[in-house]
Amino acid sequence: MDTTTRRRAPDTTRTEILDKALEVAAELGASGFTLDAVAARTTVSKGAVLHHFPTKKALLEGMIDHLGQMHSDAVLAEARRDPEPYGRNARAYLRSVVNEPVTPQDVSIGRVVLAACAIDPSLSQRWNRWIERIRRDDPADPVGADDALLLRLIADGLWMSDLFGTHPVSQEQRQALLMLLTPGQMLTANDL
Repeated sequence: MDTTTRRRAPDTTRTEILDKALEVAAELGASGFTLDAVAARTTVSKGAVLHHFPTKKALLEGMIDHLGQMHSDAVLAEARRDPEPYGRNARAYLRSVVNEPVTPQDVSIGRVVLAACAIDPSLSQRWNRWIERIRRDDPADPVGADDALLLRLIADGLWMSDLFGTHPVSQEQRQALLMLLTPGQMLTANDL
């Protein structure tokens, strides 16, 4: 009889738990987002889930870090494609919101994170640290800083509108908005 126990790498287990947490958030929303619901979807025990994320807040922190890493990596990758360094991160931030198709799952996950951040300001501070990562290279001069802020606020407004369905915006309207706000800097997913 083989009594050897195969141990999983902690990073692999943690990633699985976070992926399943995103699934739960996408499918069940804020009201169905519980540690039990996440544990039920993983291939590990509830004890293993609690080992990595002892509380719901710890799991939400992990999700915010996971989403923040993915979001900031995507924006910085988009910025590297922009040949003009001045203000490129702000333009990339806007392009990432305009060009990325929003799915019902994205909306549900966004609502879970937004609700959590509204209830616990430490979670919004955590998200802000990820956003700071993509603001570091913004122009320092007043005009450039104001332009970068304007692009970010428009992107955030569009994201909120997508989240709540406030103003349906077609893909054509999104591209027209991008062309209006970033003349001469039009980069789309088709550009390499």
